Amino acid sequence: MNRKKNKKRNPSTYPKDGDWVNYSVDIHDGWADDVALVYPEGGWKPDDGELTNLTLESPDEPSTGDSLKAPSDIADTRTAAEIVRQSQTAVKKKTHYFRTFLIIWLGLLAIAIAFALGYFYDFLDSYEIAYQASLPYHMMNSVMQPFYDMDMETVYKMQTDLPVITEFETEESVKLYMEELLEDKALSYEQTSSYTDDFPEYQILADGYVVATVSLRKSQTEHLDYDFPVWYVSSFTFYTQPLEYFHIEVPENYTVYVNGIELNQDYYISSASPKENMYVEPYQTLPDIKTYQGEGLYITPTVTAVNSFGTEYVVLPEESTGRYIIPYPSDCPDAEAMKAYAVEAVTMYANYVSNDTTDNALDPYFPSDSTLLPLIKANTSRQYYASHQTPEIRNVEIREFTAYDENVYYCEVYLEQSTKFYSQREPESVPTDGHFYFVKIDGEWKICNIAY
Repeated sequence: MNRKKNKKRNPSTYPKDGDWVNYSVDIHDGWADDVALVYPEGGWKPDDGELTNLTLESPDEPSTGDSLKAPSDIADTRTAAEIVRQSQTAVKKKTHYFRTFLIIWLGLLAIAIAFALGYFYDFLDSYEIAYQASLPYHMMNSVMQPFYDMDMETVYKMQTDLPVITEFETEESVKLYMEELLEDKALSYEQTSSYTDDFPEYQILADGYVVATVSLRKSQTEHLDYDFPVWYVSSFTFYTQPLEYFHIEVPENYTVYVNGIELNQDYYISSASPKENMYVEPYQTLPDIKTYQGEGLYITPTVTAVNSFGTEYVVLPEESTGRYIIPYPSDCPDAEAMKAYAVEAVTMYANYVSNDTTDNALDPYFPSDSTLLPLIKANTSRQYYASHQTPEIRNVEIREFTAYDENVYYCEVYLEQSTKFYSQREPESVPTDGHFYFVKIDGEWKICNIAY
């Protein structure tokens, strides 16, 4: 197909005044006269090989027989201004509809974004709450609360392994010990050197001293939102160190109690004979001194004793050693009568020495087989005692009294003999300090020995 190229546009073919509405075009401008038309085989084609010329009628002159046309085929008689105005109106309507649609769409989008942002912020809030709640220090704050409240009942039960308690104490003793350990102390906690994010470990301090260690672990059955862990106390150790003990030395005829619990042979250590036996043998043997010992106590124990006469009293430890030294009884039901008899015996002894009694005046006060009485009588000093008037006994004082048991006692009696010697103008006080041991023989008290 041959076509002319670069054919110049004829300006006469365009309206000079731009009136495109009333402008007509001759479609037979000859541009396709040299184009050979090819028709498909078997298809329709003109019989004479010539194209039929069609005459296009003007829109203002309808063809004969076509007076009745469909509304869509009726020629548009509107002017260009009307067409433009109507086009602008249509455009305005379309613009109005689009603007309305756009505003509604933007409003819905804004609402959707607001809901999305609200949901997102709610998600962030809940996520942050769950995350904060999952931090292990929250659990430690809960652990510390009973410490701050001094709730030793709760602290005691929190321990993984409860402390070993001897028969002399109870759980209350340990709680009291824990309370004394924490009382008036500045309490805090810190991470240990073994702390990791997966295995948190803390130590609790009282005035900077470690009193407990806490280990936390993640629960395998519980979790917070967003799979954050729930922590639980897997190990709690309160350093309850039982440092108190007792060491008791007591006569064997005593009954001893530690915190109200009677001591038995499980705590027996040793026995020792008292040196005072040398003064009462062979008539009596003094009770041995037994030693008991125990440890593992949290509180300083209260030691009480009941002597052979049934008298109970509290025993205090020695400040220097902390030992409980329980002496022989210093009191008994017949103490006053025994003391009076001791005063009588010492008075008789002083008067015998001063030669103010008969030679046999001391015999009733000693056992019949006493070895001491013959020695006293053999002392010839009484025979050379200076001449004097009968002395007057003054300033009698019981300085010491020990009732070892119902058959033996010791008494120290101090007295003065006010004596007028014939060789002196003024009376003279002669002191006697008698350390006498008494034993009961056939129901009567006798002097068994004197400690000089």
